[in-house]
Amino acid sequence: MRVVPLARRLHPLVIGLALGAVVLAVTACDDDSPASPSASPSGSQPGSDRTDPTGATTVGGDTASDEWPALLVRLVAHAEQYRWITTGEDLIEVWVCHVPDDTEAGIYAGLPLRLPLTAKEVTDMIRSSAPQYFEGISHGLYQPVFRVGGEVTMAAADQPRDCIAEAVNRAGVDAQGLFLVADAEHGSTQPGGFGDVGRECVFDTCAVSVTSRAAYIGASDFHPDWGDVKPMDLVQHEMGHLLGWGHSAVDGNDYLSALDVMSNSAAPRDVDPDRRDGPDTIALNRLFAGWLPDQAVWVAPATGGSIVLAPSTGESGTRVAVVSVSATELLTIELLTADGYNAHLPADGIAVHRVVVDDIDDDSPQVDPAFGEVPYDQLLQPDAEVTVGGWRIAVVRAEVAGSESRWTVLVTPAG
Repeated sequence: MRVVPLARRLHPLVIGLALGAVVLAVTACDDDSPASPSASPSGSQPGSDRTDPTGATTVGGDTASDEWPALLVRLVAHAEQYRWITTGEDLIEVWVCHVPDDTEAGIYAGLPLRLPLTAKEVTDMIRSSAPQYFEGISHGLYQPVFRVGGEVTMAAADQPRDCIAEAVNRAGVDAQGLFLVADAEHGSTQPGGFGDVGRECVFDTCAVSVTSRAAYIGASDFHPDWGDVKPMDLVQHEMGHLLGWGHSAVDGNDYLSALDVMSNSAAPRDVDPDRRDGPDTIALNRLFAGWLPDQAVWVAPATGGSIVLAPSTGESGTRVAVVSVSATELLTIELLTADGYNAHLPADGIAVHRVVVDDIDDDSPQVDPAFGEVPYDQLLQPDAEVTVGGWRIAVVRAEVAGSESRWTVLVTPAG
């Protein structure tokens, strides 16, 4: 898998198509070596049925969900159980865990700092950013509401999950989730927090007493050294887990990608120290949450086709292309623009992610950027191509910039 200049290996037909369009070429390959794109002039037109490598029927243009690859159908069906959370209002109580000085919990690593946090103070801080962030990236479809919960005094032998259990027992009957913050910092080798979407809800809505849906973080992001405006990216990351989202580009405790709040949520601050929010999220999570309609998804047929991509963070157009690699692997292709919560990115460009499951019954995919190096913010640009997973993805030209960008994706098999 490597990125190479496209101009040296451009098929004459692609050149012809490029005269009037922004073109990203994706071609099926037998190996990871470069090859010239070859294309059908008509590409994949609405209503022209194809069969993908896993046997699923696909249609060019607007692709109906019943024509998606089986793996995509199954992953989205699994995520749909959380739609009662991801759309509409979501009432979340905020709690503080008071950690004793003699705590035996290794996550605190014996650190002595104890911040004088109250549930109201923490609720006000979270309210200052998290609702706007999620209403923004969901275009108003998801509205988290944060309410003051309470405080738990932990015993020396208690772990963070003991604090969560106590808060679940004491939470209001209408609370749908909990967000807990400890007054102690975590050790430097420990995770900053964790989140759990909880047990399945079989009704239209469920109380936290039924699901135990909760997220938890340590005190580091509430330290006075941050000044009046605290970083909220870790809060946003753990909130993503409350929506049922998993990580992307994670290696142990290292979060590697700047493209997704569910990876390195602090990536924007690495570019601009004054940033306090995390990056946006990737198209796959939007699809899981129900924030992308079926018609925003295009599936590449085995015989090839073309599609115009709008930014995946936008509100209209086709916002993600999906390539079926095998019964256990997909590629997602999306246009990311260097604005809004992604203003830390060097430039607009095409992001490609590999979505892999261990077996056909696995509903927790591993998601990783398909090319580049950490922090994976060098997106595919015009006049370059990348080969990954047996498919070639090549960008010929780009139209406009920012939120109004439209880049055309050309998908063709390689001989």
